[in-house]
Amino acid sequence: MDKHKKPLKSALKKTTRPAPEAAAKATTTKRKHMPAVATTAPKHGHDAKRAKSEANANTKNNNNKNKNNSAKKKGSEGQSNNSNKKKKSVTLSATGSTKKSVTTKKAIAPKSKKVEVIPEGATLEDFRIVVGTYENILYGVDAYWSEDMTLRLSPIFIFAAHIGCIKSLAIGGHFLASGSTDEKIQLYDLKRRKELGALLQHQGTVTSLTFHGKSHMLSGSDDGKVCVWRSKDWECLKIMKGHQASVHSIAIHPSGKIALSVSADHSVRLWNLLLGKQASMTRLQAEGLKVCWNTSGTGYSIMFDQEIGIYDMATAKCVRTIKPARKTRLNTLKYYKDEYLIVGCEDKMVRVYNVATGELVKTLVGHANRIKDLDMVTVPYTPEESSNKAFVGRAETKMVDVLTSVSSDGTILLWNLEDVVAPSVEPEEMNFKKHIGEHKTDMRVTCVSIQKGIWKNVGVETAAATGDAEDDADSEADEQDQPEENNEDDESEDSEDDE
Repeated sequence: MDKHKKPLKSALKKTTRPAPEAAAKATTTKRKHMPAVATTAPKHGHDAKRAKSEANANTKNNNNKNKNNSAKKKGSEGQSNNSNKKKKSVTLSATGSTKKSVTTKKAIAPKSKKVEVIPEGATLEDFRIVVGTYENILYGVDAYWSEDMTLRLSPIFIFAAHIGCIKSLAIGGHFLASGSTDEKIQLYDLKRRKELGALLQHQGTVTSLTFHGKSHMLSGSDDGKVCVWRSKDWECLKIMKGHQASVHSIAIHPSGKIALSVSADHSVRLWNLLLGKQASMTRLQAEGLKVCWNTSGTGYSIMFDQEIGIYDMATAKCVRTIKPARKTRLNTLKYYKDEYLIVGCEDKMVRVYNVATGELVKTLVGHANRIKDLDMVTVPYTPEESSNKAFVGRAETKMVDVLTSVSSDGTILLWNLEDVVAPSVEPEEMNFKKHIGEHKTDMRVTCVSIQKGIWKNVGVETAAATGDAEDDADSEADEQDQPEENNEDDESEDSEDDE
């Protein structure tokens, strides 16, 4: 009996029910650290042992459940993190491949554009003539050599470029610029046949445009300003002010470091293009209408209403004056080499003068109205065939100097300058009528500019496709970059939600 009672007393002492407040405290304390255990006292010692063992078992089970739950939670968090990492890694890998492919396209595309491949069956346009008209129209004509040393002219584009009369044209590389009375300079890419936009710097009729190579362009206007443009992004680098009236003409020195301009204010100004400032100014006795450098840059000529002054660059003094024997207004002039001056006149004639002596060499006859503008180009004589590969790079290929004259009668005439400047044996040969090409535009032409030939047909389409592919690649890169940023943002939001 004693042995039986002794454990019972000890069990009762240990399992005595506490006071209600103490029980509540104990319960809360136990709930903080371990699962709740029943506090009802068993009536017998075996029941006490059983209760104790069951309590220990319940404690272990609850601990195991907590561990399993925490492990599951960590596992789910790890899986979500891993999935996010996988997503990010997939996105990054996809991004890397995309960027790599786009970078490869950008690196390869310009090379293929620079090195033109002559396709099979392609034909060569020997040069392209672009004229502006009073009717606001830009008129493009392609010229092709024929077997008899003449040129066949074929219209390539005709469209309204301005809302006012076109007064000036210039071509630099594959860029075409046109100036008008609407105060705009319209820009075009002749190779891809696309409009690039308009320059709106001037507040007056754009009277003069001229390129130095294909990197820079100068423009003059009725507002008296001379603007320097960079063709890479068409930024106006400098606005050179000095003229007090309309700028009639601008001429860039062959070195590209200086330029001359003449104006209605009876002055000729020398500009330092490196500094973008006026270097000097000289007063003229009359209004200068046109200024032009010779090919070597050692001298220049200024055209007035009825005479031409030939100046030496070193002294800036007039060394010779040329006047037509027949009184007529002069409209335009152009140097051919350093020896000849070609002048377009109001009396429908184009006159060629010897610079050294001032004597008349030839008179070109063929237009029915006043001569408005002149331009020239040197191109190889390559008669049109199914493929012109055999002519490219041949040492014996003949180079021909071609003069283009345009008139208010709408006619474009082409002349072989080698025949024009050849000495005349008979007096009748002074009036030269043998032009090598003719095209009628049925419009009143005001100005002209010439571009050397580029590969046509398949060649032009390939170049255009290459340029479009570059644009598409750039747009794809922009589109792909944007979703990537959005995906990263979405993933960060998802990770925050998981947390």
